[in-house]
Amino acid sequence: MKIAVIFTGGTIGSRTNDKWITVDATTKYDLLKHYENDKDITFKTFSPYNILSENLSAKELNMLQKELCERLSENYDGIIVTHGSDTLQCTSTAIEMAFGTCPIPVIFVSADYPLDNEKSNGYPNFRCAVEFIRNKIANGVFVSYKNDDELITNIHIPSRILMHNELNANIYSIDRKPFAEYNGEFKINNVNVPENREITGIVNYTDDSQILVIPNMPGQSYSYNLDNTKAVLFRSYHSATLNTANEKFVAFCKKASEMDIPMFVLGPESDTNYESTKIFKDLNIKILPYGTFISAYMKLWAKISTNILN
Repeated sequence: MKIAVIFTGGTIGSRTNDKWITVDATTKYDLLKHYENDKDITFKTFSPYNILSENLSAKELNMLQKELCERLSENYDGIIVTHGSDTLQCTSTAIEMAFGTCPIPVIFVSADYPLDNEKSNGYPNFRCAVEFIRNKIANGVFVSYKNDDELITNIHIPSRILMHNELNANIYSIDRKPFAEYNGEFKINNVNVPENREITGIVNYTDDSQILVIPNMPGQSYSYNLDNTKAVLFRSYHSATLNTANEKFVAFCKKASEMDIPMFVLGPESDTNYESTKIFKDLNIKILPYGTFISAYMKLWAKISTNILN
């Protein structure tokens, strides 16, 4: 079995030095030492870049897509991408949009602590990815991750992964339903691929997404500059609502409409919605299908980069 391992940095490729966590050129290879006596596996390693994932930009997204194109043209049984956890959802979703129908598994792994910390989940995350490939569970793009309060390691579909909870590294899929669970053997859950998932192919991401992301908080001023903005993405409350009673919010939406800047918000899971959302249509706010905020952001960025935003 041949596995390509693409190292990109992140906590899983870092060490702690004088209380600072920093990427290290050699740490990443520690993941492979556990398989030195496994004659069934051959690893080949690549490293297109080496960064802490909070520093992710279009440059790295474009480099990783190119790297994966080259590896997918070769004879591997699977590909593992090591990545930082801060922007894991962003990159894995972008790669799912580009390679979601690829004929082998591409699995992202990360860590909540550096590998030299006994609390790190980097090793079980990597082990789960290897076994997923070894057992030929499924093809496509996935994320392997073990939460600190669970014994199992989960396999997620990237576009179903929620943003991290505040000050917590755990990862959850929509409705707490990952694609699969691993605890020595795999249990496949009855999870459908998101209906609104888009396979875009390779996207040359623009350096500036030109998306204005606006949170939703009481007392907000909405005094945003819309120059060089191509889309507005509101981050709603959990009930898919916005503060439509705020006159400044209404004035902002009217200004964006006058400038022909489309505005988006994610819709609720069901057809039932709150009365406060009735005004969305009048304000030209487009309701996106139920899904994750990060997948909506990455999809908009891809559309802007390819000039097909509508």
